[in-house]
Amino acid sequence: MKKITFYSTLLITLLSLFAFKNSLIDSNLIRIQGGTFKMGSKDSDGLADVDEQKEHTVNLNTFEISKFEVTVWEWKQFIKANKMKMPVKPTWGWQDNYPINGVTWNEAIAYCNWLSKKEKLQPVYSKKGPNFICNFKANGYRLPTEAEWEFAAKGGASSKSFKYSGSNNLDDIAWHKGNSKGSPHTIGTKLPNELGLHDMSGNVWEWCWDWYNKDFYKQEKGENPRGPEMGERRTVRGGSWDSQPNYVRPANRISTEPNKTHEFYGFRVARTITK
Repeated sequence: MKKITFYSTLLITLLSLFAFKNSLIDSNLIRIQGGTFKMGSKDSDGLADVDEQKEHTVNLNTFEISKFEVTVWEWKQFIKANKMKMPVKPTWGWQDNYPINGVTWNEAIAYCNWLSKKEKLQPVYSKKGPNFICNFKANGYRLPTEAEWEFAAKGGASSKSFKYSGSNNLDDIAWHKGNSKGSPHTIGTKLPNELGLHDMSGNVWEWCWDWYNKDFYKQEKGENPRGPEMGERRTVRGGSWDSQPNYVRPANRISTEPNKTHEFYGFRVARTITK
């Protein structure tokens, strides 16, 4: 059994390396069929933080989200094209096949717009005064909304209601504080969830579009929610290589100011399905 697990993990690693070296993003997008799901956590859930409650019904349109987190190699292409500097170098160094870390929300959406232009798609983000505007009708790259992210992490219409994204056994699907040895790891080396998405639990925290409001679930409308209209902090999801198990549950939420970051923070991209 150990040999089978080893070779399965090796095969996943090789396939993920091939995928990210041969395409920036496009071939790694997975179509997430829209539908209805329960967002948040039940009031009776003893593990849930207050901002995960109340559990509520959400309807989402079909969208796409990347199979993997954005890598260091992909980020290098972005900074080279825009004559920018890399974030502060982490203690483990820059490994091309690791997820990028230490980027701000502002930098993440700049990457999305750059990738859209590079692939001749309509950029999603623009700025009006001090505020960023998201054109959800555009066909370019963007950050997922909190609702899209959680729906995808929970397995979408194929959900088996696992505790974590893809399994009840955390070590099968996530790099977390208990097994990471103090750093992130190569994308896609853990098993995917029901939709084929890797590292939705652990490895690096992932920025989402939404402004954060700890009480927003109590007032949120259930049709393609996109978060509060204003705020001071943006939401971050999924936990990281330095997170305890409770923080890598799909419903868990934290937040940070959009111009700040931590060595645990990265992101993945999404796209609206346009007709």
